[in-house]
Amino acid sequence: MGGQFSNEDPNRCPHYAQFASNLERIHLDVLYWTFFLLVTIALFTASWIFQWVMKYRDCPTFTIEKFQKKLTLSLVWTLGIFLITAVMLVIEVYLLLALQFCDGEDLMSLYWSTWAMLQLGSEIAILGVSLALWHHLWDMEHPLWALALGTPVLVVAGFGHLLSLALRQFYHQAKAKSVSRSGSSSSANSVKCEDLSSRVEPKQRQNEKLANQALDLEMGRQLYFAINTGNDERVKQWPCFVCMADGTAVVRMTPVPAPTIAFELSGALKSEH
Repeated sequence: MGGQFSNEDPNRCPHYAQFASNLERIHLDVLYWTFFLLVTIALFTASWIFQWVMKYRDCPTFTIEKFQKKLTLSLVWTLGIFLITAVMLVIEVYLLLALQFCDGEDLMSLYWSTWAMLQLGSEIAILGVSLALWHHLWDMEHPLWALALGTPVLVVAGFGHLLSLALRQFYHQAKAKSVSRSGSSSSANSVKCEDLSSRVEPKQRQNEKLANQALDLEMGRQLYFAINTGNDERVKQWPCFVCMADGTAVVRMTPVPAPTIAFELSGALKSEH
């Protein structure tokens, strides 16, 4: 039957109400208010679960491991309640559409407003409880507003807060990777440049080094050199051989007397004889 001010719509009734189009008004009322009560009980249950796990933090036997297990269990329960409640909300929508198009209910605006405020709001509040438990489980930074059992606007803002945390973490990770890559490349370049500069010395520097070595020899100083001789053991028989160090032979170079000085010394020795 139709309402006093609204008539039935036989064309829209089966199209929108689907399975609920075949139900009588009494059945529609009983089913709708039963699901209405069940969704409210689901909201109470989610709030009790959240309060139960949060009260454990004040327990004298509090441990992090057990708290993490309680958080995980509570998150699974609240997500299950959220999914079951979502199914009941969909059924409620079909029941309301049957009241509107199949029965011609005059106060459908009151039905829809109450459903959106209490039923859909309860579903979003349950989602807020799951989101708050997720923050606690992963030790994330909590928003400054009430997230668990918050209004739909606060819960949606909570998702924005979670998105900002994810973007911030992604930015810091990308920045750390870029800094590490630039640091490794710069160090590799510096090592490469130092290696090249040590291998390819200017000609003037090589000449200065040879001049200093010659000066040291003229002043009677001894110079030591490391020579890579491989596995050749004959180097140990050299008179200038000192020792082996790191697989290389260390030899000593001593100054040689000038030819004129040696000739004068040999002539002096002959005259004495």
